[in-house]
Amino acid sequence: MIRVAIVDDEPPARRKLHRLLANEPDFSIVGEATSGAEAVCLLNRLQPDLVFLDIGLPDCTGFEVVETVEQRDRLQIIFVTAFDEFALKAFEHHALDYVLKPVEPSRFTAALERARRMIESGRSGEVASRLEELVRSLRADAAYAARLLIQEDGRSLFLDVRRIDWLEAARNYVCVHAGVETYIVRATLETMAGKLDPAKFRRINRSKIVNLNSIAELRSWFHGDQKIVLKSGAELTWSRRYRPDSLEELEKA
Repeated sequence: MIRVAIVDDEPPARRKLHRLLANEPDFSIVGEATSGAEAVCLLNRLQPDLVFLDIGLPDCTGFEVVETVEQRDRLQIIFVTAFDEFALKAFEHHALDYVLKPVEPSRFTAALERARRMIESGRSGEVASRLEELVRSLRADAAYAARLLIQEDGRSLFLDVRRIDWLEAARNYVCVHAGVETYIVRATLETMAGKLDPAKFRRINRSKIVNLNSIAELRSWFHGDQKIVLKSGAELTWSRRYRPDSLEELEKA
């Protein structure tokens, strides 16, 4: 039996996939998700053979889901998309399968048959490398993360980096402060710095990174350091060693 997961935020789309799969006795639906965060948890927990994955999820893209999922080299993917013909050329170039919304039964059957052959032949791993190539081509201009995956207390969520006020190193973890929320991520501050746009996020001392858009004011402090007051009211120290030569360069943040 081929185990299938469905990821789509639109109930009618999920219901249609359920109806179409009901005609395929060798496919069994093991779970469904309505957001990227739910999808990551579902796919990591159940590790299905095949996923019908909507690209336009409310909290992230389907590409980001697959990049985040563990054991993605064992997962066969059929993207569900409303992309136009021009965008679909990228899928065809990288030999990744898709079905257009609204899903047509004949196209669905053809995609399912292809997935069946790939799974039965043990060639699902080929998808991972093709997907990585596709993501690189679609994100040629997106060098930095727009969202961070937060996994804690048995849940996953995608946090828009614009919501982050500051980050703080805590041994093998990083505390991500976003408004009244604080999230704990297992990572180093250097790793997090590499994901964030340096034009918007700056290292202010050995253990902290601040979102420049969250700064309300700067005050002179001791020994050439400065005190940063965030819009949230939090106060941080900007070490002289990490300060820019001129604060004017921060105007474009």
